[in-house]
Amino acid sequence: MTDDRYTVGIPDTDYYRKMVKCQDACPVLTDARGYVTAIARGDLEDGYRIAHDPNPLSTICGRICGAPCEPACRRSAVGPDWQPIAIRPLKRVLTERFGPEASRLPGQAATAVPDQPVAADGTFPGTGPTALYSPARWSNEQLRSLGAMPGRKRGRVAVIGAGPAGLTVAHDLAVLGHDVTIYEAGPRTGGMIRYGVPVYRIDQEAMDLEIQAILDLGVKIHFNTPIGKVITLPDLRRQHDAVFLGLGLMQGRKLNAEGANLDGVITAVDLLLNYNLGYKVKLGKRVLVVGGGDVAMDAARTALRLGRLTDDMKESLSQTEARADEASDAVHAALDVARTALRLGVGDVKMIALESWEELPASKFEVEEALEEGITIHPRLGPNRIIGWNGKVTGLEVIEVASVFDENRRFNPKFKPGTEHVWDCDTVILAIGQSADLTALGGADDVRLSPRGLVEINQATGQTSAPDVFAGGDVAYGPRLIINAVRDGHLAALGIEQRIQGRTLDVEVTAEWTDLPDHTMYPGWTKQARIKPPSLPVDRRTGISVVELGYSVADAVVQGQRCLECSVNTIFDGEKCILCNACVDVCPWNCLKIVSLDQMQGDASLAAVVNSLAGDQRQGVAAMIKDDEACTRCALCADLCPTGAITMEAFRFKESLAYR
Repeated sequence: MTDDRYTVGIPDTDYYRKMVKCQDACPVLTDARGYVTAIARGDLEDGYRIAHDPNPLSTICGRICGAPCEPACRRSAVGPDWQPIAIRPLKRVLTERFGPEASRLPGQAATAVPDQPVAADGTFPGTGPTALYSPARWSNEQLRSLGAMPGRKRGRVAVIGAGPAGLTVAHDLAVLGHDVTIYEAGPRTGGMIRYGVPVYRIDQEAMDLEIQAILDLGVKIHFNTPIGKVITLPDLRRQHDAVFLGLGLMQGRKLNAEGANLDGVITAVDLLLNYNLGYKVKLGKRVLVVGGGDVAMDAARTALRLGRLTDDMKESLSQTEARADEASDAVHAALDVARTALRLGVGDVKMIALESWEELPASKFEVEEALEEGITIHPRLGPNRIIGWNGKVTGLEVIEVASVFDENRRFNPKFKPGTEHVWDCDTVILAIGQSADLTALGGADDVRLSPRGLVEINQATGQTSAPDVFAGGDVAYGPRLIINAVRDGHLAALGIEQRIQGRTLDVEVTAEWTDLPDHTMYPGWTKQARIKPPSLPVDRRTGISVVELGYSVADAVVQGQRCLECSVNTIFDGEKCILCNACVDVCPWNCLKIVSLDQMQGDASLAAVVNSLAGDQRQGVAAMIKDDEACTRCALCADLCPTGAITMEAFRFKESLAYR
């Protein structure tokens, strides 16, 4: 706040919602603040309820979510060394103890929680009333309430694909009381989570238990039923009130370059799908992975595992060998393919990416783990052509990258002529994009496609150009995070509900404020560092071992206490303020300032407040302005205020559904 004029706004409900940045950044509006502070006070069961309420795939997301909430976390914006809250790993602590997977670990929920400090009013630091959180319109509470309304019609809905979007649609519609049947082309549920995420990143049994909890709501499922062959989309449309397309992007994009069809060139999607399904994967001794996203990281780390197993591991594998078939667990299929790959001897895995280190789109922890495992990453290099002999790959000619994005930040790579050089290799894995197999749309000419080859939808409802056909997830948007697909499923489920009822749903937002007279922060809250969740030692990271081990409850409580509780706000009463400047002086973050009206500029909301004052009232008027981005909610200003003009108050909101 050093400018002569300050740009200010008058806060409203939307402003305070956006201030809770973790929740605002979550596509399904999970109140991460709510479950993180529940962990901080040791109330793990309440924390699980908050985490699971808007997300039926919270177990899966607690392990592999891209966690857009974390880079949004305001703690990292306050100071250069204040890293964000470890939101995703904290969710895993909750689901392990109270999610469907808790049934396999008796006693987990009873884990002792460290004693917590209690404020004078009986609340814990930084939390306010423990029962309050901010639910979204697709919360379990809202869906159950909507489903119980008298006079509703019960419809029949077909869901094509058992990936995250399809599973979410099935969950929500089942809770609403509809008859839901999933048609899955493969032998297992999960979609690209199952087929495209290596088993070392996710506990497959925990995933199965969570998906089974959705099926237990009464959802029927047919496996090995690709639409377009035995059953067509027109068939499903005749038999159901609505159809949801949850097709994943199961095809990897090819490289448009010389040598792309040589033996030894495969796509990352094909590698991961075959690896996870248990098919034989033939790789050479020197592997080059092309791409800088998470799929490229997965492919590189998987390739390395195909040649890392020791003699001791071979003996263990021989004792647990199982034949992969349609009903076998994906872990056993991975054992089969890993055992076959023992003889491949992959020990050299390199990766090239167009982007610089700073531009790499892969998650930071994925890069760190890949480097730990011995994979070398070479940024600012692109593939120029693939070299071969007798139809087989012998090398990759790479070229240096001048820039990846143009002046408008659009993807438009430029290369440096004359910098071409060849790297020897015998396998090239392409992780340069994915596409959908749209054969399921055969016979449905009224479903319009975009120029990108994706299904066009109304993004608010998931409805396609065909009124009874809905879509979401990758087939509508291209590759995105799992949590985005969950949101797509929520929106499509509500869109289908409106179509079946023939009525429109409105969303009402209500806000609630609670005074926190004794608000305080946890001891040492400014000094607690983010601790990386423990993981397996590198030499124990075999092809089937989940790398991340998760926090203990004690560590989770400490990590939760780092939260700034951004839904707590300083509320000013202008009639009580005497302009003593005490709050300005005491603020350690320099986020408060008293200024005159002519020092402020803003939008129409500010103008309305100023214009409400009579001309003579504007003379000598001062205003308190506050930088909420810098405020840490420490309450020093409220504690010091001699007139009680400043209070600390907790903001919550609720989205409710109602028919017009």
